[in-house]
Amino acid sequence: MKPIVYLSGPMTGLPDYNYPAFHAAAAAWRAAGYQVVNPAENFEGVTHLPREVYLQRDIHQLVTEATAIAFLSGWQKSKGATLEHAVAAGLGYPMFDAATFQPLAETILEEAQRLVYGDRQASYGHPIDDFRRTAAMWTGMLSDRLTGPLGPEDVALMMILVKVSRECHKPKRDNVTDIAGYAATLAMVRERQAA
Repeated sequence: MKPIVYLSGPMTGLPDYNYPAFHAAAAAWRAAGYQVVNPAENFEGVTHLPREVYLQRDIHQLVTEATAIAFLSGWQKSKGATLEHAVAAGLGYPMFDAATFQPLAETILEEAQRLVYGDRQASYGHPIDDFRRTAAMWTGMLSDRLTGPLGPEDVALMMILVKVSRECHKPKRDNVTDIAGYAATLAMVRERQAA
């Protein structure tokens, strides 16, 4: 069974509130056999209501009527669409490019966040614990060369340097994702230390 697709994209500040693009996307998805929730069809085209009225209706429809979301061009610069993206991600909805019908590509930062707060933490525990163990091992191995012990922050920073070195040798998405991920773990270590 095909998902019910909610259309998301920029409206504010665009000619005709970008309704023509929403209607064209809705027509294309419906022609492909999908049920579509098109926020440009709400309120019978009335455009003078307070922004929060539209946003409340949109989020309600996304949560209660849709099972997937498709994004129109420029959605990343829209406050409403980025909120809808966050809600859809939280609900685990499949995400699509509204023009191509292809799954929405995950950004490097989204991938890093998913790994750091999901897979990696589930496998290795909180970074401060993982990095403390690593720091103790590195300190033991380098004890004759160090003036003091290494800490979890040092591990995060040195892992970033490993990835920078690999990126300099052969650029690869994985390196950049891991740099972002290790930067996030550094922040997590510092938050835990400050607590």
